[in-house]
Amino acid sequence: MTDGDTSGFVYEPARGPKRRVVFEPRSDGDYLRTTAVWNGCQWRETGREVVTDLQRV
Repeated sequence: MTDGDTSGFVYEPARGPKRRVVFEPRSDGDYLRTTAVWNGCQWRETGREVVTDLQRV
């Protein structure tokens, strides 16, 4: 898998560190959603779950 296979975004809340959400396609057609927070040096994963459907809004 390459970076071109993933979709995601980084955002900065009004208070607190940057946050990241990434969706990676899985071999079964679903996606793995991974969330992370920036600790000043690197991204620290805060959660992950399988997502069955993504829609652009």
